[in-house]
Amino acid sequence: MVQKHHHRFDVGFNLGIIKEAVSVSGSSLIVFPEMFLTGYSLGSDVTSLSMDVSSAEMGEIEDSCREMGKYVIFGFPERSTEIKGQIHNSAAVVGPKGLMGIYRKMHLVDFGPFEEWAYFTPGNELLMVDINGFRLGVIICYDLFFPELTKSYALSGADAVVCISASPSITRKYFEKVIVARAIEDTVFLAYSNMVGFDSRMNFWGGAALIGPTGSTLARGPYFKEDLITGELDHHSLTLARKNRPTLRDTRCDILERQYRLRKVTGP
Repeated sequence: MVQKHHHRFDVGFNLGIIKEAVSVSGSSLIVFPEMFLTGYSLGSDVTSLSMDVSSAEMGEIEDSCREMGKYVIFGFPERSTEIKGQIHNSAAVVGPKGLMGIYRKMHLVDFGPFEEWAYFTPGNELLMVDINGFRLGVIICYDLFFPELTKSYALSGADAVVCISASPSITRKYFEKVIVARAIEDTVFLAYSNMVGFDSRMNFWGGAALIGPTGSTLARGPYFKEDLITGELDHHSLTLARKNRPTLRDTRCDILERQYRLRKVTGP
């Protein structure tokens, strides 16, 4: 996971960080934070800075991954090619064979200093990819607080869930608890990559982490400092965690189905 001081509005500079990390990192997969390519606090400039999957920047990242045999996940404002005028807060997964998929943030934030509903359209689809023998699901920031997403990935066979984030310092205490909870309750690895540094209105705390399927911290980045955090996934830890605490086996999907039907009828 990478936590670097990106430059707000400077796509070329941020693109350079991604390409450099792909070039020098010994890791197979390199994960960058939410909206890393442009910066998070864009306001109405998100319209001019948004890009679609055929952009030159995407092409350069694909070329770097192809050349180095690496995978990257990074955040960017995605201009919809399906509905004119729609922009998504998205995560791209790119590998040696090019673009593997796009995840669009499902839960947009509209409280405190956040105003994502003013600029973005929420996504509706999960994204799971296979990387070097592991199945990975992708979520973005506030999505982490909706356990049904991580649970859905785990029940669908995910070994790990990657969360890219732009969490400011006022929310650190919540994220540090929730990333561990998601890993334990669903016996998955949870990889968390968060922005670092001041971005217009907010100070992002960094703190990238890799949490194991029993809640152990396998790698941790510092607060408010740039760093490249390296951790390793292994199948043995998953097998052991799921044998000792079989939460996926014992999940009562019928209860979830009843609750969702009830909520649809009666409202929140």
